[in-house]
Amino acid sequence: MPVTGNKPCDISVQVGLNGFSYSTDSCARSPWLGAEFVYGCDALQQPHDKASLSTMNRKFTLVPSSCFSEEQARYFLSDAVSLDEEDEVLWSLNEAVGAVEIWAREKGRLVPVVKGMLEKNGGEVEVRPELHFMLEEGLKLEPYNKIVASYAEDTLYLVIFQGKNLLLCNHFDAMEFTTAQYFIFRALKSFQINPETATLFFRTALSAEEEMALYQYVKEVKALGGAVVSAPLA
Repeated sequence: MPVTGNKPCDISVQVGLNGFSYSTDSCARSPWLGAEFVYGCDALQQPHDKASLSTMNRKFTLVPSSCFSEEQARYFLSDAVSLDEEDEVLWSLNEAVGAVEIWAREKGRLVPVVKGMLEKNGGEVEVRPELHFMLEEGLKLEPYNKIVASYAEDTLYLVIFQGKNLLLCNHFDAMEFTTAQYFIFRALKSFQINPETATLFFRTALSAEEEMALYQYVKEVKALGGAVVSAPLA
């Protein structure tokens, strides 16, 4: 859905290596779009009051704040994921979950392009890994079992809370959506969460087929962060 007019709005953009998705406070989350569409995307060229840029970053981990030291940030991250020698390691305290987020700066070409477009039309842009925003939004949800997922570029990102207790924050290789489903329901089973009473929250847009597949197992599927369930197929 195109954005029209010049009234400033809030915008949220998810960026991967080869594509992106966006939503604004007047426009639901778009389907995943190829990088070739970025310069022609009206939403990225509109004035905005607030912008968040989420990188679909697999090089991310959490460390309890009581165990963290800045000098060991790279060690902690390399213990969780494979790092390249040139990777720049960043970190930030997440007081809400009592942990430090550690990640490698995204090296893809698309992130600086989108960031530059957003800054041109609204100033400072918050750039964080997708799992950061999933943690942030997950804690605000009402259900006791808070299950937040994103799926893009053959990767499932999954966060699960029980109350305010974080049970899971991880990513999984999933070349097919059926594989993503498998990891979701395996996690629910591991934490003894009944899928038939669970609500699953997605930050990325879902096609009608993906939504129907999830409804075979869970009570409800809802959108987060401007996402839209039953998005039109790209």
